[in-house]
Amino acid sequence: MNDHSIKKAIRERRKELGRTQAWMAEQLGIEERTYKLVESYGGTRMIYGRMEDIARLLDTSLSDLVEDEPVASSLLKDERNAYESRLADLRLELAGLRDETDKLRREVERLNGCIDDKDFVIRHLRAEIDRLKTSLPNSAE
Repeated sequence: MNDHSIKKAIRERRKELGRTQAWMAEQLGIEERTYKLVESYGGTRMIYGRMEDIARLLDTSLSDLVEDEPVASSLLKDERNAYESRLADLRLELAGLRDETDKLRREVERLNGCIDDKDFVIRHLRAEIDRLKTSLPNSAE
């Protein structure tokens, strides 16, 4: 299937669903005139970069829009590789966030220990002050 056939399949499916080019453009976050290029004579790179989004908006599968198996397979393989790469990046980021969370948790525990120590010292000093007040002769009067 060539680019023209893909564009034709997109246009026909959009019309079957009663959706306008303006609606498609809005959903894809592009200008209407840019989307019109997609269905007419230009925008081939844009189509391949957004095929999954276009298929979703047209409530169909990527392979239904791209009937030629090698092209569909290639597009799906590229998309899968992109997702797997992004997933690997997200896993690394998640591992880093877990490490950071563990560090922060240990710091909170350390600070809670400091607070407990401070509270102990304050209680001890108050008790010592009270003891001294009671042991002194009526000098406070």
